[in-house]
Amino acid sequence: MGNERRRAYLHLATCPADEQPQLHALLTGHGFREAPATSMPTQLRDDSLYTCDEFPVGTDETVDTGEFAHTIMVSALMECAPGASWRFWSGIGYADGTQVMGELNLHHPSLGLFPKPEPALDCDDDGRVWLSMATVEDLLQRSAAGEAVDLAAITGGQWEVLISQEAQAQTTPRLQI
Repeated sequence: MGNERRRAYLHLATCPADEQPQLHALLTGHGFREAPATSMPTQLRDDSLYTCDEFPVGTDETVDTGEFAHTIMVSALMECAPGASWRFWSGIGYADGTQVMGELNLHHPSLGLFPKPEPALDCDDDGRVWLSMATVEDLLQRSAAGEAVDLAAITGGQWEVLISQEAQAQTTPRLQI
């Protein structure tokens, strides 16, 4: 695994001004661009989507550590922009001819990284969480046994709400006539 590619996305809700140069350099170095533009702007913008068409599936052979490319990118995002709020996901891809789910991580400075301790949630190409049939069956069994099952806690709902609120706060209201 590692020689096949898929698309990756970063929805940047907010990023402190002093962290933007490092984050810009990281994204540019990995081939990201602002969607739907064909290039990277000179400055990052809050509440923007950045995409990379050629993101490695599996291990990243360019760094030769044996770590998964998605995990390496999440660590780099955390290191260069710990005060930023974001959703990072890599879409569905193929490794050695087998389809692999996308991977999703969420970050908010007041909550930290999600999920923990797992490296990422499975997701589809749009970054929507995907639960396996085994997981759903386990949740149903736990619920039937009287255990409280909190899907928001399992899927990062608290992170999603805070990230969404921050992104919306960055959006300029449109004048209605």
